[in-house]
Amino acid sequence: MTNVRVWLALVALTLVEVALAWVKTAPGLMLALLLALSFAKAAMIAWWFMHLKNYRPKPLLLLLPFLFVCVGLLLALLPDGVRAGAMR
Repeated sequence: MTNVRVWLALVALTLVEVALAWVKTAPGLMLALLLALSFAKAAMIAWWFMHLKNYRPKPLLLLLPFLFVCVGLLLALLPDGVRAGAMR
């Protein structure tokens, strides 16, 4: 995989994120999808551009704490989103 391919994959994931903003979906589902896509983009950047593909122990072990942070942020911020939706 070359830098250009990784860049094109990142652009494609960004376009999917932008498309999600235009599609009518439930806020919780959209937030979960956006967080998953952002996690995938961060993993691609770390894996390729930070040269973690050659790192031992497995790079996935380095990314798991970030996954827990993302899920924690989702759970922490979701009640605010529900409350803001009820205020409309």
